[in-house]
Amino acid sequence: MPNLLQFDPNLFLGFVVIFARVTGVIVAAPIFGDTTVPPQVKAGLALLISLVFYPLVTAPRIGADPSVFQLVHLVTVETGVGLLLGFSARLLMAGIELAGEVAGFQMGLGLANVIDPNSGTQIGLLGQMMSLFAALVLVMMDGHHLFIAAVAGSYAIVGPGQATLGEPALHSFMMLAAQLFVIGLKVGAPLVVALLAANFAMGLMARSVPQMNVFVVGFPFTIGLGLVFLVIGFPFFVQAVAAVLKDLEMILMAELRSLR
Repeated sequence: MPNLLQFDPNLFLGFVVIFARVTGVIVAAPIFGDTTVPPQVKAGLALLISLVFYPLVTAPRIGADPSVFQLVHLVTVETGVGLLLGFSARLLMAGIELAGEVAGFQMGLGLANVIDPNSGTQIGLLGQMMSLFAALVLVMMDGHHLFIAAVAGSYAIVGPGQATLGEPALHSFMMLAAQLFVIGLKVGAPLVVALLAANFAMGLMARSVPQMNVFVVGFPFTIGLGLVFLVIGFPFFVQAVAAVLKDLEMILMAELRSLR
């Protein structure tokens, strides 16, 4: 067991490298990285997880007298690996939020925006609701434990200081970014299709009965119909979110393999 009273630069460097990767995940991952979580809690959690991983991870080999540039490069690379893991998971959550944005626009709620406390920007009501429910499903499925497990498994795939950002990594990240729109389409398709059918029916009624004020009738009708389909389809929404989160571990491991 190392003596804590004897300062060893190599042991300290090994801890800093672990702390950099864990901090990147904590800062970028959903739930952990939200602005509603105090920075002191994030720092304490990153420190605690790093202390747990410290005896299990081999310190990087950078020579007996490393330069400042080597140390900064090593810490930057490890932080980038953690940010990639956390941001990859956040992209999937953004896809679910996109589904709510599109569905809310079809319902006529596009003008009713609120300030999202996580990002500090305006977001649709339905997108905010779906994002919160997706975070709830993530916690119910122990998805927050998945991020810690991903950090632990990442060292078996990409050791400290061994990550390389090349064409495979860029291609993998671009494919993951494209999945954002696919996930949004899958999650929001039932509600969007129902609202498109309702708007089509309202258009036919407006052509058949010109005296009818389609704006006065259409907005309450589409909002009410959207709420009804939202309640009916909520169990299917939970299943769709659960299916997305089940693929999260496989996606994170694929991202790590592209860095080798």
